[in-house]
Amino acid sequence: MVAARAEHVAAVIRPTIESGTNVVCDRFSGSTVAYQGYGRGLPIEDVLVACELATDGLNPDLNVLLDVDPETAHLRRSRKDDEIESAGDDFHARVRAGFLALAAADPGHWVVIDASLALADVGRAVDAAVLARLGISV
Repeated sequence: MVAARAEHVAAVIRPTIESGTNVVCDRFSGSTVAYQGYGRGLPIEDVLVACELATDGLNPDLNVLLDVDPETAHLRRSRKDDEIESAGDDFHARVRAGFLALAAADPGHWVVIDASLALADVGRAVDAAVLARLGISV
């Protein structure tokens, strides 16, 4: 997983940023820490070191956490659960707690959005957070 991230950072993300273009990425190091560290119980420090090596120190300016309780998330799924989605309630509670801990520890780089709201409201909240980070007022 981190090897694939290293390749993606080197081949796509870093060159795009260096060209002056903003990058939006679905899942990055925070996801790895939440799922592998908090969820699967790997040593958090080891996961952080692996992520740091994979990204060559590149970190997002903004992480948008769409927070919803695992039960609501499960009810919203319209397809069969994959391996991670079927990992159980305790696993998903640990992952959610991990994401919330990461956000609480670094509020300058994370925004937590209540994803239990209506889709349009979640979208507006994401737009507002991203535009604010980019310094764009509407």
